[in-house]
Amino acid sequence: MTSTAATIAANFTATSHRGSLVRFINNYTLPLLLVAVFAVSALSTPDFATFANVRAILINTSIVGIIAVSMTAITISGNFFSLGIASSTVLAGIIFLAVSGLTGSALAGLGAAVLLSVALGVMQGLIVGAGLNPVITTLAVGSVIYGLVAITTKGAVVTAGSVDVAWLATWTFLEIPLPVYIFVLFTAVAWFLTEHTLIGRNIHLLGANRATARNSGISAQATTIWAFISFGVGLGVAGALNASQLHQMQANDLAGLTMDVIAAVLVGGTAVSGGEGSPTRSALGALLIVALGNIMLLHGLDAGWRVFLVGGIVVVLVVVLHVLRKVSTR
Repeated sequence: MTSTAATIAANFTATSHRGSLVRFINNYTLPLLLVAVFAVSALSTPDFATFANVRAILINTSIVGIIAVSMTAITISGNFFSLGIASSTVLAGIIFLAVSGLTGSALAGLGAAVLLSVALGVMQGLIVGAGLNPVITTLAVGSVIYGLVAITTKGAVVTAGSVDVAWLATWTFLEIPLPVYIFVLFTAVAWFLTEHTLIGRNIHLLGANRATARNSGISAQATTIWAFISFGVGLGVAGALNASQLHQMQANDLAGLTMDVIAAVLVGGTAVSGGEGSPTRSALGALLIVALGNIMLLHGLDAGWRVFLVGGIVVVLVVVLHVLRKVSTR
């Protein structure tokens, strides 16, 4: 009896230690890596640690980060990723500029961009929630959106005319521009909804075990739609902010955005199979991806090398995090 009790206690202790290790890997690996990257870069890369450069990193992170944070719910729910990110963001930006120009209000343009992106999200959520492959669905929708934008605009540059939309990108507080504050607020709201609400719990359960979720009374379609609504809000906000920064938009813009967002979610540790992930870690993943690209730019590497090296680093990080989790759960 004593031996059995000791064995149970030992197993419980081992399980507790493994759980603690998994939590440590999930919660601290990426922040520690970010600290290391910034520290080494500050010492080895000229101009990296200047306020102007750090500010530029934060501005670029705000666009990638908002979309990555909003897409995290889709991945957690077990629906992989959207492959229509770039074209959907461009569409949101064009709608923002067009409506701003027509109404004379950047806020009206922002509202229109978000509403359209949410409507597209609901449509894709209905299709994916009905059982169609999310990768094929989002790739097809992205292709249709790109085609419609290219046909409608004839490849021309879209602007808001004489309407001032730049203030969305240039308004600052403590010398930090508005998009960075929106990114932080967006991440905080997404974290709360994902971690502390019923829909957030349902998204996690659906991704962890779809059959169990259904048996528990969770609607796979409704939960998937909510995940895509979150994604739509992020696309609309990011598209408007990006357009306000550039003051213009055209169909072929943002070619590398889709891969940057997916990389941010993966590096943030969200499980591709679903059930595990955090918007805050996706936000940190976006910061890491943008910082790595910035470092390479400061070292004079051309676009091809930057894409190649960032892709390689992402693969290594994802594999290492996966192996560490596997080892810690044995």
